[in-house]
Amino acid sequence: MQVLKQIAIFFLMFGLFGCNNRLTDNRIEISDYKYDIIDYDVIKSEISAEDSLNVAVLLPLTGEASAFGQGMQNAMFMALDDLGNNKVVLKFYDTKSSELGAKEAIKMASNDGAKLVLGPLMNKEVDAIADYALSENIPVVSFTTSPQVLQKGIYSIGLLNGEQIERTLSYMKLQNKNRLVLLVPDNNSGLNIVKSTLMSAQDKGISLVKVGFYNQNSIDFTSLVNSLSENKDFDTVLIADSGNRLKSLVSMFAYNDIMYPDVLFMGTSAWDNTNLSKETILYHGVYPMVSKSYGTYFTDKYKNTFGEHPKSIYSVAYDSVLLASVLSAGNYENLEDGLTSKSGFIGVNGYFKILPTGQSRHSLDMYEITSEGPKVVLKGDKNVEYDESKIDIRYIPYEALPTIYGKNNSEVLKWLYNN
Repeated sequence: MQVLKQIAIFFLMFGLFGCNNRLTDNRIEISDYKYDIIDYDVIKSEISAEDSLNVAVLLPLTGEASAFGQGMQNAMFMALDDLGNNKVVLKFYDTKSSELGAKEAIKMASNDGAKLVLGPLMNKEVDAIADYALSENIPVVSFTTSPQVLQKGIYSIGLLNGEQIERTLSYMKLQNKNRLVLLVPDNNSGLNIVKSTLMSAQDKGISLVKVGFYNQNSIDFTSLVNSLSENKDFDTVLIADSGNRLKSLVSMFAYNDIMYPDVLFMGTSAWDNTNLSKETILYHGVYPMVSKSYGTYFTDKYKNTFGEHPKSIYSVAYDSVLLASVLSAGNYENLEDGLTSKSGFIGVNGYFKILPTGQSRHSLDMYEITSEGPKVVLKGDKNVEYDESKIDIRYIPYEALPTIYGKNNSEVLKWLYNN
């Protein structure tokens, strides 16, 4: 049991059924209702209703990712309490941070009559359950950020790299910057970012000049940055990392006299995980982050309840329960129509929508690094439309391809063309 003195949030479901030309929102509104005691065991075990939506939650509650899974579970309990909607019944299944555990979990969930799955967290877990979930016609709303595992029926509510890059390069264009250097870790996530950046740059008339790959276990980037800095033929640097690696990379660019205002430094939402207010070299650097609809409400309540600062993925887990609550109203012919509703949803992470392709889109603010902390310099909005016409990376002219550093060029191109 936890003692709280907070304002409760209630999710109001709007009528979306049968209104193709009327786009409405599923909003959160603040109430003056207050409460003192929350018994999470009661919330977990006793919520039931005859016409309830049975939701299976697949999380890594044990194993290598258990800390994340347990934090996400806490956030979901918090959302249930805020909602007060007894039409949503969550049942938790442990994926054990493994493919085998995920497969066992989805089978148990199906046998228990689950109509919707929230989770899993990791790409390998999502990939492991996809075929079975599709064969049983159970929609999956996962937390993965890997586009390769997504398709109709297997969705993500997570913040994908592609939409972050799209937003960041749009901001770059607004600043009249046109020549970009990209630095990414040498892994599949880095390769996905390279692909998204190359496609978005081609679409916006931006030249992706160079791409640098680095070992994520290193913080010595002297050779790589020296090579990238030759000729100084760029006006923007995008670093898709955080923490000491980010600080070390930027310091090396400064050593090579590459800094603001001559060069704009940009990042991804990973920057939000690092305190950069004392990093003077990064002042005026920008990065995208989900629009916080209710300020610090979620963070404050989570800290007060569980005694620790929440990781960003915890708020995504919270919003997934919002999504289930909206669907429990039964205003759709089927759950997938509801999930991919054109109107989208509004949660503690702002406006978002889930696309028929499985990907998601979020309203993203652009933050600027200052001595007083990050500040919003460009607000996100609800115009997060999806353009189905994709640039085929195989037909990008050879002269438009970047010079690759830190990794074999043919190896990179082979991956890009086949993923």
